[in-house]
Amino acid sequence: MAIVVNLAGTTPRDVPWTTWNRRLNGEPNGNYLPQYAGEIVLDYTNNVLWKAMGVTNDAWVALTAF
Repeated sequence: MAIVVNLAGTTPRDVPWTTWNRRLNGEPNGNYLPQYAGEIVLDYTNNVLWKAMGVTNDAWVALTAF
């Protein structure tokens, strides 16, 4: 996974997880466009982490269910 630095210059270690990763209400496939390839989002309705394998709205792959 790549380290992401935003334009303000803060690094992920300085920012809480929920501020630089999106939380979604439901499965992202077909519903949400990734901001970049490799983005990880949390589907908080089904408790599943998803990773974008590309930049189209059907490029999401489920990583975990907890």
